[in-house]
Amino acid sequence: MMIVSLSSRRPTASVAAAAAMLLVCSAHTASAQESRPEPPPATGIPERYGRQVAPTPSTYWRVPNLGSYVNVLKSTEAVRTDPDKRYELPELIDLAQRTNPETRVAWEGARRAALAVGLVESEYFPMLAISVLGGYQNTAVPVPTSVAADGFFRLELLQAVPALNLRWLLLDFGRRGSARDAAKERLLAANLGFNRKHQQVAFAVQRAFYGLTSIRARIAVAQSSLDAARTVQEATESRLTRGLATRPEVALSRQQAAQAMFDLEDVLAKERDAQVTLAESIGITPTTPVQVTDFSALPAGTQLQDSVEKTIDRALEKRPDLLARVAALRASEAEVRRARAAYWPTVSLVGDVGSILGKARITADDQSTKWFGATQPSYGIGLSLAWEVFDGGARQRRVELAESARRSAEDEITATRDRAVSEVWKAYTDVKLAYRRLDVAAALLEASQQAYDDSLASYRQGLGTLTDLLAARRELSRARFVELDTKVQLLQSAATLAFSTGDSPAPDR
Repeated sequence: MMIVSLSSRRPTASVAAAAAMLLVCSAHTASAQESRPEPPPATGIPERYGRQVAPTPSTYWRVPNLGSYVNVLKSTEAVRTDPDKRYELPELIDLAQRTNPETRVAWEGARRAALAVGLVESEYFPMLAISVLGGYQNTAVPVPTSVAADGFFRLELLQAVPALNLRWLLLDFGRRGSARDAAKERLLAANLGFNRKHQQVAFAVQRAFYGLTSIRARIAVAQSSLDAARTVQEATESRLTRGLATRPEVALSRQQAAQAMFDLEDVLAKERDAQVTLAESIGITPTTPVQVTDFSALPAGTQLQDSVEKTIDRALEKRPDLLARVAALRASEAEVRRARAAYWPTVSLVGDVGSILGKARITADDQSTKWFGATQPSYGIGLSLAWEVFDGGARQRRVELAESARRSAEDEITATRDRAVSEVWKAYTDVKLAYRRLDVAAALLEASQQAYDDSLASYRQGLGTLTDLLAARRELSRARFVELDTKVQLLQSAATLAFSTGDSPAPDR
């Protein structure tokens, strides 16, 4: 016994010594950090700029009054919802499409693409510019001394020279045409991206809606499990009063009831996160009251009509993001043609018409003439040819960059198409498996319910054991959750399949 006692004390003493050393080291480190000098403020910049940053790296920057910035962040218009109404899924999708800022961002992107088309088309029109030059000028003109003693005439001129200049690009060997084609393809891609953004918003609302309604359905299932656990507890306590049950059995039944209560609270805690997710998908604040329909009121869905091959073909024909990739490829091909057209010259029509409005005076030998008129019209027209002969390889680099972008667009089409096919195939198989599991889950629930009812009746009559009853209750609870999860999986898989094929979850307005 003494040997065991001594051997057990030695590690304790070692640990105590090590702890003391750690305390000493930590105290030394803390004192070293406290004694470490503060780094000096930044130097080498003017004082008026130095006051605009924090004085030292360890000091907060003093924030000025940013009230105008805060006002921008605050919502100026609250979303109107009916707190007493239970919204169905199509109504929530419609609300999200009108409220979610992501749809407005995508819409503005499409508008910019449309304006870019108009910007390119404006290059087909002539350019007219009005210019006016006015002022006073005093110029000395040398002349022979036989004409003027000092050898100069001095010309004074007060004038204004208005002019109308014309420049019209007539021939550019496809530069503007290629730029217009690229802009139109980008507009098509932006419009398709806008439609896809609506589908993404609708899909997010669907998933959040199913998540919230399923959580509330799980709450109902957890409540029914708690009720069953309390029923078992009451039956056990009743048998205990009659001397037919033991205290360990009562304790076990109470433990099962407490576990069911904990499971219910755990599901209730997840309801808040589901509400926040739904509000984010719609584009409203979580404080906005929104009620949704019950999970039991949702349709179960319809069986798959098409084969997986036809479903994949429909996705390739309808998905906006896939078609947008093709539009991006054609835009890059147009950019290649535009870059190659830069090797050719441009021919433009140029012209101008104007007049010199003013008066002049000539001074010689300190004698000046009277002011006389100097107004004359001027005009001209012609063709301008511009052809870059040498640019250091800049045009070749632009062609190579455009061709690289075109090859990247081709590879992106392949990658996006393969990813879309995989998404459709997975969602299709998930829907089929969910339909097959739905009948099995319903049969499991029915059998579990019957087993629980029989076990409870037998236990109350003293023919069954508590172990069998508790096992039947657990299996019933599990069967209810399995059936619920199967229905949720079916709804979510059907929504994923519709999204992956490019189908609109709600009718277009």
